Amino acid sequence: MPLFQTLHFFDDDTARGGPEQMALDEALLERLTAPVLRIYRWTGPAVSFGYSQPLAAVRKSHPSVPLIRRWTGGGIVEHGTDLTFSLMVPCGEPLAKLRPAETYRLIHEAVAGLMAGGARLIREGESAPGDACFTAPAVHDVTADDGRKLCGGAQRRTRRGFLHQGSIQNIRLPEDFSQRLAHSLAEETVGFDSEPGLLLRTGELAATKYDTRAWAEKIP
Repeated sequence: MPLFQTLHFFDDDTARGGPEQMALDEALLERLTAPVLRIYRWTGPAVSFGYSQPLAAVRKSHPSVPLIRRWTGGGIVEHGTDLTFSLMVPCGEPLAKLRPAETYRLIHEAVAGLMAGGARLIREGESAPGDACFTAPAVHDVTADDGRKLCGGAQRRTRRGFLHQGSIQNIRLPEDFSQRLAHSLAEETVGFDSEPGLLLRTGELAATKYDTRAWAEKIP
């Protein structure tokens, strides 16, 4: 059963660096009136890391790649060849009234359902500790039968709703996978129309928050 009646599909064809990617997701959540699925394009290789992770440890393992602290939690994720997506859900949606673990499961069930070859969710007792997202599967992450982690995600909740940021990798996806994902999540999908102030707010958040030393070195 689809998670939404209507979903706005934002197939974002603009390549962006880490600070702008994070800023755009936050700006979208601030203005949210309907569920939005956004697909990322990256300007090049990058690494994002969870809100509570120390920068020094991430820099030690990835010394020559641009790093960006996410607003969401989770572990270290390498980007550039993955399919990165974000799902913004307003507080009035039934999905937003569920516990985070349940929303995580439902979103990843939709992802796994589109993958051939027996993809399934990680069960209780199968998770593993670690800082790197794709070598430390969490409960309800998507995995292949051979143990490869295929999809992980992290969330952030505000009074406006919640943001789910996800990455799909270690699998060859069909070219229309993003469109299939959008259609699997909702009974109806419509194109996303950006309002005039969105990119201005994105630029402001990137410059004053996500692209600053204070954010990168943040100690929560």
